[in-house]
Amino acid sequence: MLASLLGLAPSPAALPELKDPWFGQFLTHTNKKFSFGLNSLAEGKLTPMGKSGKPINYQMVLPVAFIVEEILPNGRVVAKKILPDTLASSDAATAKPGKVSFHGNVTGGASFEGHVEVEHGVVSVGGRLLDPGTLTKNPLRFGIRVTFPNAYRSVPQHDKRELKAFEALLKEDRFSMVRSDEKHVKLTGSDKIGPESTGVNGTGIAELKVAVSAYQGKVFEFAATHHSKMELWNRLEQAVHQGVVINWYPDPAQDPDAKARLQFEVK
Repeated sequence: MLASLLGLAPSPAALPELKDPWFGQFLTHTNKKFSFGLNSLAEGKLTPMGKSGKPINYQMVLPVAFIVEEILPNGRVVAKKILPDTLASSDAATAKPGKVSFHGNVTGGASFEGHVEVEHGVVSVGGRLLDPGTLTKNPLRFGIRVTFPNAYRSVPQHDKRELKAFEALLKEDRFSMVRSDEKHVKLTGSDKIGPESTGVNGTGIAELKVAVSAYQGKVFEFAATHHSKMELWNRLEQAVHQGVVINWYPDPAQDPDAKARLQFEVK
């Protein structure tokens, strides 16, 4: 009714929605450290809480996306767009998520399912491809993408004094990871990640801890469970403080029942 009075088109989303104050959310979970929500368009957000108990800064929210990618013969990866009107779930919208599942289609007709579980402050997300639709020419893969934005866009860097203070912050920032080959790798905020950072990722990352001073001492912890992996990625090579992407991919050959998960929490 309100949308029609304002002259707005009704939402094409198919996932159930909570009522106020979580209008538009399919699920939401909040504790003292962070909040996580998935809206009716299957778009997720990880929001770290500051010392005041409120979000640190809405520009520093981490998007969490369920993705289906097509791998072209030249190696280029194309992300397919989720079609909102195909999204559906047999689970009700909830502010106390235990296990929630949904499914939908992407452009090209490929279908997928997604899973979310929250237990003891740990969010676990996963899913799999169900059917390729018309996308049978090239390989497809299901994944989940978490994006760290540029956390320092509002930090002044105009003169030598400000630049020196900024560089000191970057040296304290840490991306600490354990790869699947058990090698430990650490990056600071000034280290760079590009589209093919095999020296960092190896054959995959199993555990990742991120400590960025702009997040008021909060530490983000990520883990790829058995038969899955993470990788750090950027479309163009840039310093991690400018933003970096965590891609998570399950191995469907080793995990046909889609039990693998990307787990994360904020401490």
